[in-house]
Amino acid sequence: MEPQDHPTALITGSSSGIGFAYAKHLSKNGWRLHLVSQNSERAEAAISKLGVATTTKHLADLSDKNEVGNLLEKITTPDLIVANAGITMAGSAGKIDADKRNRLTYLLYGGVVDLIEHYLNGMIERGSGRIVIVSSIGAIAPMPKSSIYASAKAGAYAYGRSLNEELHQKQISVTVSLPGYVKTSAHRRAGLTHLEKQIPRWMWVSPEQVVQETEEASIRGSASIIPGRVYRMVSPFLGSKAANTAWRLLNKRYKSI
Repeated sequence: MEPQDHPTALITGSSSGIGFAYAKHLSKNGWRLHLVSQNSERAEAAISKLGVATTTKHLADLSDKNEVGNLLEKITTPDLIVANAGITMAGSAGKIDADKRNRLTYLLYGGVVDLIEHYLNGMIERGSGRIVIVSSIGAIAPMPKSSIYASAKAGAYAYGRSLNEELHQKQISVTVSLPGYVKTSAHRRAGLTHLEKQIPRWMWVSPEQVVQETEEASIRGSASIIPGRVYRMVSPFLGSKAANTAWRLLNKRYKSI
């Protein structure tokens, strides 16, 4: 175990967006970081920007169960897990092929479970630990062409909420973050660039805001957090017919898979 003045964090999807913002936030506070990324070039660039010596890079495709298993053997139980790796994907019902569908659901849900379950006993024996699962507002706000993505994110949400109920008395907090539209490159990589013009500016939040609000929620032991005041205000109405209609109009998916 690392010295108490240098706690360790394992962050997946750490080379950009929310993951990188989380790494930046923790590095400023003296954390030792295990940063997991699929892309070597982006991982090197992220570490260079962080400029800290207490950072270890790990390359792995977290949509591949074997690669997840190999990764877990290299890292001892951390003080904080940030399960953030993921992609934004839209696809019409019945149009996503089985291999892509299976890899997506493993990346967003099954792999998250494998990652966390691997370290739970170590955290329980130690009597401390924090876990953050980055899900999505899509887990609680249905929209067209997101059935696979949303269901996987909803699974991660339910898993994290249940874990928190079970583990909070063991001094282990589990917090699920449900961000809406975040200003990252994920939408461009997914071919959803039209959303940048289509979605009103006030609906976007920065990765830094997501991290700040999520980390505060995690430290106080909250089971979940919806970053952004606007999203928190409308969240009670997201299941209503009117809200779903408005959500669909804002989120027209012109591309299909």
